[in-house]
Amino acid sequence: MHTLTGSGGHTGGATGTTVGGQERVGPHRIVAPLGTYGPEGGPGADGPQFRLAYSEPLGRVVVLMTPPAALAADPGFRVRYASEAGTSARLAGPAAAPVAGVAPQDEEPWVAYDCAPALPLPAALAAHGGPLPVPYVCQLGVSLAAAVLQAHAQGLVYAGLTPAAVLLTAAGPRLVAYGAVRAAAPGDGPRTAVPGLPPAWLPPEQHAGGVPRPLGDIYALGVVLAYAATGAHSPDVAALPEPLASVLAGCLAQDPAQRPRADALLQQLQQAQQALPAEPGQEQVPGAVAAALTAQLPSLPAQGPLAPPPGPGAPGGPGQTPETSAGAGAGETSVPPPRPGRRALLRGLAFGAAGLAAGGGGVYAYRRATKEDPPVYRTTPAKGAAPTPLWHYSLQGQEADSVSLLGRIAVVETMGALTAVNVRTGKKAWDSDVFADGGLIDLGRGQVLLIPMFGAMEVVDLAGGKSKGAIEDYSLNSKLSFQEAVGAVDGIVYFLATRGSDTEEFAMVAYDTRKREEVWNKPLPKGYGDLNDNPLSDGERMKVRGRELLIPSAPTSGFDFTYLALDRRSGDKAWEQKFDGIEDYDGPSTFVTGSGVLVSPSNDADALRGFETRGAKKVWEHPMKEHFSGELTDARSRVLYGTQGAEVTALSVKNGKPVWRTPVYSGGRFDVTNVVLSGTGGTLFYSNDAEVQAFDTRDGAPLWRFATVSEAGGSSGDGTGVSGRVLAADDGIALVLSKDALYALPVD
Repeated sequence: MHTLTGSGGHTGGATGTTVGGQERVGPHRIVAPLGTYGPEGGPGADGPQFRLAYSEPLGRVVVLMTPPAALAADPGFRVRYASEAGTSARLAGPAAAPVAGVAPQDEEPWVAYDCAPALPLPAALAAHGGPLPVPYVCQLGVSLAAAVLQAHAQGLVYAGLTPAAVLLTAAGPRLVAYGAVRAAAPGDGPRTAVPGLPPAWLPPEQHAGGVPRPLGDIYALGVVLAYAATGAHSPDVAALPEPLASVLAGCLAQDPAQRPRADALLQQLQQAQQALPAEPGQEQVPGAVAAALTAQLPSLPAQGPLAPPPGPGAPGGPGQTPETSAGAGAGETSVPPPRPGRRALLRGLAFGAAGLAAGGGGVYAYRRATKEDPPVYRTTPAKGAAPTPLWHYSLQGQEADSVSLLGRIAVVETMGALTAVNVRTGKKAWDSDVFADGGLIDLGRGQVLLIPMFGAMEVVDLAGGKSKGAIEDYSLNSKLSFQEAVGAVDGIVYFLATRGSDTEEFAMVAYDTRKREEVWNKPLPKGYGDLNDNPLSDGERMKVRGRELLIPSAPTSGFDFTYLALDRRSGDKAWEQKFDGIEDYDGPSTFVTGSGVLVSPSNDADALRGFETRGAKKVWEHPMKEHFSGELTDARSRVLYGTQGAEVTALSVKNGKPVWRTPVYSGGRFDVTNVVLSGTGGTLFYSNDAEVQAFDTRDGAPLWRFATVSEAGGSSGDGTGVSGRVLAADDGIALVLSKDALYALPVD
């Protein structure tokens, strides 16, 4: 079995310094070693090191964890390590070890946990002299499964759960080393072997590299419990006693799809616990482990403040900056409860360290207050971390069908019901059972038009959800039947209608929702309006552009692609333009940019072309190796954003040439992709079925990656990561809708 390494010396990890014969790491004085666990699972110099240390800023003993020395020397690793450690402060529940401090990124990496006395699980087995009792392992499993479930519900993936990351204390188990697998490699770098972690402790799918996933946590938890019950570093279901064998067999499945979700695993462990014969004290810390914890107490110094070491690094000395929290000493960044202040939210600055998580910013610094600006905490994500969500709104297991961002209100539709959420507070503003499966249109002046596929349209007050009356003139069996909304300007809504319920005659209608009267309706020429004939087409639709309504010819028009423009004030024809170089409208890549350039692929799809909307003159043509998909343009910078295969691309609207190209992480999944700009245009968000990624629009530099875990387990029920859809909002907020939850992220 395992024995602790050394009795007072250093065996691995960050070395620290020696002052007056006393080893120090940052603002900590080393008290005693707890062990170093290497790649074979036992003591060794290549794994993370755990030590008891006296924290001078806190005035008490903490558990100090330092990474393997080989990793600690890498500046990039230090950034990722600090990012993950900061994020771990967001873990909730009793099994999450409280983070007492994190090393600054330019110093030796360390994390301090406020849970001493404690023993890493391998040291506990060494003290016990072998595997732990099955009842205690079941209780341990219940506690850890609850912690994993809570992390997944927060949108966090642990990605570092190993036997060495479980600390046993008199108050119960505590989890440390959050994000160790993610921190091991930058961005999409392979994580096939993680220094200090035995291969058998990693999920099988992790050996292929890539981003850790929620079901990897389930496998890792199975490894931890199998180790606790057998003492073997390589899990062997056949060697497990019942009822653990039946439960852990699913956790240790090679195929992630065969593993249970965290909620199901928790229930299974509770049932296993109940199936055991009841014996007094069977779920308490085993006696030998309790004795080992008690034995640590004489070595702990008196719990009181010590004189700080001399020099500018001392707490309160010249080296302390205004950004250091009042209770933190030099070299230690405090982690108070996250309370973001107004306009004090910054985005992450690098790529990849956040991994699969609902945010990663965990480094907080206190900002001096003024009379005009009261004290706030500044949420500054460490480099490589996604910004910490400002709030998270649960849809209570309901999957969202759609979401509309209307000013400061996000309206989410679930199962025919509407829920309005204030995007500044994350609180529900109102709800309604009105069906709006035909969409919502912002009418301005705090009103929104709810459009059902069947029935009357309804005007609703956006702030409180109160109905302002229905518009019944365009329901299914009316003379003019609503088909598709185009847009609204100053309370006048423009929409496509059919003349009767069974007809191929189309009309464009302008309706004043404030005066409750029709402004005009105009029949459309043959070949226009029937855009729904091609359900696979998601290219150019009708749109309001300036003083005109642009209406593209239908896929079944029988003539070359043509634009019809109507004067939106009168409905009269403004102009009509045929494009000889575009054989027919078939989407999804024929569209007009915000600056008025019509973009379309060549008929052989080997080039992308730009045309003047008026005159149909081809102004540029650029060869393409892969199909370009996207119609997001920024009129301010005249840049077109979209995707080409596994790349996000920015093209100049002026000449069609790439401004930049950046690879994206897909996890092999491109079923659903979209790109969205932030309110300022400074950040581009890319979403696919795997996650959301953010890029700097100036040069395409990756900023961060973000994904969540569906609280309902996702439509597939496997608990895998869910990326959702990004909606950009003004004034520094981006919304992510992730199936059954809504998140607000600070950006720009």
